[in-house]
Amino acid sequence: MPFKKPKRAVDRVFLHCSASDHEAHDDVAVMRKWHVEDKGWDDVGYHFFIRRDGTVQPGRDLEKTPAAQRGHNTGTIAICLHGLAVEKFSKAQFKSVIALCQEIDKACEGQVSFHGHCEVSSKTCPVFPYKKVLGLDAHGSMDFAATLSPDVALPADRDRPTLRLMDRGPAVLELQHLLSAQGFELEEDRIFGQATLAAVRKFQDKKKLVADGIVGPKTWEALLA
Repeated sequence: MPFKKPKRAVDRVFLHCSASDHEAHDDVAVMRKWHVEDKGWDDVGYHFFIRRDGTVQPGRDLEKTPAAQRGHNTGTIAICLHGLAVEKFSKAQFKSVIALCQEIDKACEGQVSFHGHCEVSSKTCPVFPYKKVLGLDAHGSMDFAATLSPDVALPADRDRPTLRLMDRGPAVLELQHLLSAQGFELEEDRIFGQATLAAVRKFQDKKKLVADGIVGPKTWEALLA
């Protein structure tokens, strides 16, 4: 949808996530119901909602201040992407948010900066690497976004370490979480033990990869596909 600059003064755009991966919640109407019925607001707090398939849905009237970043709503536009687990955000969503933010930036003649909710809150929202997705500089400018390929910004392309038997830590926890999502029964204990090794080998064999139990770029890519 074409973006039309609001009459009210705007100098910042904030990105959010819906904190849900349920398909039934993938609609701005659900967000609106939550915000109206549970919070007592007169409308949904965000101006735009981006569904998993990349559809950009209108939310609150752009001429109205959002209800999205407590204490930091004045002079802002709020955009929410459906999702919670970083690996489940889609390429279509990133393409749409890049296009929308470029439209906003152009309409505002480059006089806006782009931020994550986490910059003004203790929350991790929007969880996905928004600075990389939008190609932001240190000041939140999209100066470099016009040449950014959405493929480069996908979470699947984040630097992930090669994992082997007896490794430990958050990367192992993510590996175990992804294997569990593939149907393997694992204790998500952050330890690359024999059970995790067996699951990795079975997964690699299923995907016709070298079943060596070493989680490198190709195995990560297959897990995140």
